[in-house]
Amino acid sequence: MPKPRITREDFDALVRASGLTLSEEQKAELHAAYGYVEAMSARVRAGGERPRSAEPAIIFNPRVTWGVQS
Repeated sequence: MPKPRITREDFDALVRASGLTLSEEQKAELHAAYGYVEAMSARVRAGGERPRSAEPAIIFNPRVTWGVQS
């Protein structure tokens, strides 16, 4: 498991800012897994070198539903 770059103290601050109520056990588990989140976010639009169309999962058009345009 990749080690998170964010400190536990900074992670706790993010949790508080989000308004989530988590136990110490939940925060420890989520912080331990946060290294994966950091790795994934580094690959998404890394350096802005790829166009938005390279990441269709982040493109949403509410006027197009199930292949039918409204």
